[in-house]
Amino acid sequence: MNKISFLFNTISGDYMDLKDIMNKHLIVCNVDDSVVTVSSKMSENDIGFIPIVERGYVVGIITDRDIACRIFDNDDFDPNITDYMSRDIVSIDVNGSIPDVLELMKKNRIKRIIVTDSNRVVGVISISDLINIDKYRDQLFETVKCIWKIGPNKHKYETEIDEFYL
Repeated sequence: MNKISFLFNTISGDYMDLKDIMNKHLIVCNVDDSVVTVSSKMSENDIGFIPIVERGYVVGIITDRDIACRIFDNDDFDPNITDYMSRDIVSIDVNGSIPDVLELMKKNRIKRIIVTDSNRVVGVISISDLINIDKYRDQLFETVKCIWKIGPNKHKYETEIDEFYL
């Protein structure tokens, strides 16, 4: 196979390994860090997901959504991060496939997955890492639809369209 064919097939997803598309630069926080510290790291690094570690082991993850929904909803701006992190860590082995990643995201309704090699964390893969891989576009679209599945509007107060003015 010539170099151009290999490059094209790699870009289209035919020969891509997870290690080729995952983010290897992991930003982490410690279990002792405050919400302010975690959210500052998110802001500084323009990320919405941080693994929480204790003695070299990932013990949970926290997302910007966790902070917005769990912490600010309770008016608790400086709690221990372990009270709000998710302890259910979804991971995939570095030798897994892109369809496996998409299936895990769909099943768990998550946008990011920890990538491991012999139980050692080596990176993270997110929906945004997969967006430009044409080969899996349909499966990615189905995954995104499942993650952001919205139910019917059942609010107590439903407005009428004529209640607002420009």
